[in-house]
Amino acid sequence: MNIIEKTKKLKAFIRDTGLGQGEIAEILQTSQPAVNALINGKKPFGKKVAAKWEKEFGIRAAWLITGEGEMLKADSSPVTITENHEYVLLLPISAQGGSLNDFVVSVKDSDCERIVSPIKGADFAINVSGESMYPEYPSGSQILIKKINARAFIDWGKTYVLDTCNGTVIKRIFPSDSGDPNVVKCVSINPDYPPFEVNLTDDTYGIYRVMMLMAVK
Repeated sequence: MNIIEKTKKLKAFIRDTGLGQGEIAEILQTSQPAVNALINGKKPFGKKVAAKWEKEFGIRAAWLITGEGEMLKADSSPVTITENHEYVLLLPISAQGGSLNDFVVSVKDSDCERIVSPIKGADFAINVSGESMYPEYPSGSQILIKKINARAFIDWGKTYVLDTCNGTVIKRIFPSDSGDPNVVKCVSINPDYPPFEVNLTDDTYGIYRVMMLMAVK
């Protein structure tokens, strides 16, 4: 395939996604002129850049470089963006569906992948790991979360992600059996996992309400 045909096909794909060049540049963390040069065939795709396009949009890196073979990966479908789409950062950690385990990390925006959120208002996306919240939140799924002010209101019995000094967990939250207002009881959906308590004042950096479950297949 020559450069003109390849450019036309790439432009058609981009047009079908509904993404503007500025949005593509934001997703790829590059400049809009750089994206424009690639889309219009003024600059060739290098291996690293092509790999990034493949990861984000499902366009085969080999096709971007050579124009040969199939354009899209076999398991990919064109990205469809609605008029009201938003992006959230996918944290490079997992909410453990189990007991607290060693976790102390400072996450920078540059460490995070940006993904499309089908709802508004979410602060982050995060992966679920472990089986304690199965079957409602299976291991490998992604959830959209929003930080709350735990001192103002906690909707008891609902599912939250707790960022603590000992780990990040996804649990249903209930008042402590001790009656201490600074302590909450974390309960799993899977009965094989016993509940435990967390001190919100001393051990917790933040509490996030689970807004939506997104299955990853």
